[in-house]
Amino acid sequence: MELIMYHLVEVKTKKQEEAFLKIPALLYEVNEETKWVSPLFSDTKSFFDVRKNPLLKDGEANRWLLYDVNKHPIGRIAAFYWNKTIGKQDPRMGYFGFFECAEDKRGAERLFKIAMEWLLSKGMKGMQGPFHLGGPGFFIGSLIRGFFEPVYGVPYNFSFYNDLFLNYGFNDVSKFETYRISLSDSLNWKFVGKKTNRFYHDLRYHIEFYNHKNGKKYAEDFAVVFNKVWAGFPGMAAMTPQRAMDRFRLLRPVLVKKTIFFIYFENTPVAFLVAVPDIHEVIRKFKGKYNIFDKVRLWLAVNVFKKVNTLSGLIYGVAPEHRGKELEAVLFYTLKKQIKQNKLKYRELKLSRVGDFAPDTKKIIEQLDGRLYHLYVTYQLMFDEVEKRNRKTDVAS
Repeated sequence: MELIMYHLVEVKTKKQEEAFLKIPALLYEVNEETKWVSPLFSDTKSFFDVRKNPLLKDGEANRWLLYDVNKHPIGRIAAFYWNKTIGKQDPRMGYFGFFECAEDKRGAERLFKIAMEWLLSKGMKGMQGPFHLGGPGFFIGSLIRGFFEPVYGVPYNFSFYNDLFLNYGFNDVSKFETYRISLSDSLNWKFVGKKTNRFYHDLRYHIEFYNHKNGKKYAEDFAVVFNKVWAGFPGMAAMTPQRAMDRFRLLRPVLVKKTIFFIYFENTPVAFLVAVPDIHEVIRKFKGKYNIFDKVRLWLAVNVFKKVNTLSGLIYGVAPEHRGKELEAVLFYTLKKQIKQNKLKYRELKLSRVGDFAPDTKKIIEQLDGRLYHLYVTYQLMFDEVEKRNRKTDVAS
């Protein structure tokens, strides 16, 4: 007989939605984990808002809360799928995300099981995650190495989460990293700069810097390159100009001139780099809230008081047909030049979502003496394997 009882609740009411937002803070505070920074509640809410998340127009999401026998909240999880991705997959895969849990193996098992059962009822054969509903690319993966301060847009979690995943039968399917790159003058930067000479002599290419006055144009250009680079990855939905505009509008309080730019080939967008101040140390004080007053505080911290000296390489990409032409070197060297020429006080770039799928980027990072900062994995669980394991357990007992 099991001594510990749990209570699972499907999120349906406003009160339950608020509990879903606040459970992580309770868990990390109880464990005195000071490195964790609460994501903005508005970002999390937008993932489950059909008006802001196009995936929900062609799919479905569900959320659950986990309470212990004393009715204390100890975990949460979300599961979701979208039909456009399913049509390209065999077997059909669902996804999970927003997983948080106390160090409780059986409690975590109940969260994984409810997500699996719901996805099974929708015809899925397995699930992958953690994903956050195509953010684009926000909060993907589980941190397994480098439990340092998080970077804006990427997750931080307890180290024991990975044991919870593996014990339940998940297998890791992909890895990606965050690197720290010094922006100080060095021989490394001179070497990378030489690799860009051919680009600056090729009149078919040119660079444009983001300007919110022409936001519609750059949103369209962003969507073109994004869809060529990222749309095929699990957890990433195709980008639309409207979603891109919404994302730039959300980032506007922290946008810095000359750190967001596009490369064009014969006036067609072929690459971009979006680097913004790493604002975690500022938003830590917000504790998830983000009202008008907080927006002003953030803008002042970034633009007036210059409290942030690290850039977060939020997202970047080179269209497949232009890889191997040193455009990755151009992206990073252009960023370095703009920081120096405009006397911006950024000393370091933290570049996220670097994976084996981008060997040219990894090569440049190595040449710039980039240092590994975080290592993340995404996991996969095949439901038939869980059923086989359960049958063996039943027979053995």
